[in-house]
Amino acid sequence: MIQGHSLSERRACPVCGSTIYMNFADEHIDQEKINNFTYASRKQPEFMCFHLVRCMRCNLVYAPKTPNRSFLSAAYADAAYDSGQEAQCAAKSYAHALVPYMAVLRNRTLAVDVGAGSGALLPWLRDIGFQMVIGVEPSRAAINAAPASVKPLLREGMFGTELLNGVRPSLICSFMTLEHLDEPGQFVKTAYSLLEPRGMIALVVHNWCALLNRLLGLRSPIIDVEHLQLFNPRSLRTLLTESGFVSIDLKSIRNVYPLQYWLRLTPLPAGVKTRIAGALHSLRLSDTQVSLPVGNILAVGRKLSDRKE
Repeated sequence: MIQGHSLSERRACPVCGSTIYMNFADEHIDQEKINNFTYASRKQPEFMCFHLVRCMRCNLVYAPKTPNRSFLSAAYADAAYDSGQEAQCAAKSYAHALVPYMAVLRNRTLAVDVGAGSGALLPWLRDIGFQMVIGVEPSRAAINAAPASVKPLLREGMFGTELLNGVRPSLICSFMTLEHLDEPGQFVKTAYSLLEPRGMIALVVHNWCALLNRLLGLRSPIIDVEHLQLFNPRSLRTLLTESGFVSIDLKSIRNVYPLQYWLRLTPLPAGVKTRIAGALHSLRLSDTQVSLPVGNILAVGRKLSDRKE
């Protein structure tokens, strides 16, 4: 438990529904490490997690018991935010990866970015021709950190139909958000139902099967109490297929961040990080942008038409 909250009843695999699994990681939560950054984006890694298992059907790693939804909503709403520079870097990486897919997306009525943070991607979406752009973000601190020109585009809360005022999106993005949801399958099904015909979904997730993450094991920064599931190509494709999406394309992407941020993610002892950070600062290298393939996947799918349920 974290700060006295209760866990849900045991859930089946949230992607394929299987109940056949093997143990992946025992629960490891240090109450003394819990703070207002625990549910923040791009924080200092804590290497804590709930009990995790691996689905034997789709290879998803997931927590069979999760915090209740009211706790999660409150935790993200109250989370601190100090990653403005990194958010801009991430948005540039995602925009670069999306360019080929935007070339074939004819309608550009509305683009929705779910888990938008301070809205770093929204100006780019507007610049490439979307008539409307909306960012959905539960963290008040992230919204408050948005530039004045972007803040009106952000809507506070969890993703749902009520936030869109009846307008059907041509594109729904969700980058590094699926890991945090207690029902990722329901999220993708909702996205499918809301998209206009020929609309597109674009997701970015961590790939727990990537070489770097497997080498680091439980000392990988993707091992986090925020992450209720961890994807890989098979589970991600299954998620989109079972929700009705077609023309699904998956590819590994590179991320570009300052050296000081990459250092923050490493499992090195705090004292060693401090010394290296000092050296980088002295050499004026802290903000040097470095592109690395750290095991993230972009998945894109298309909606052909409205299904009759």
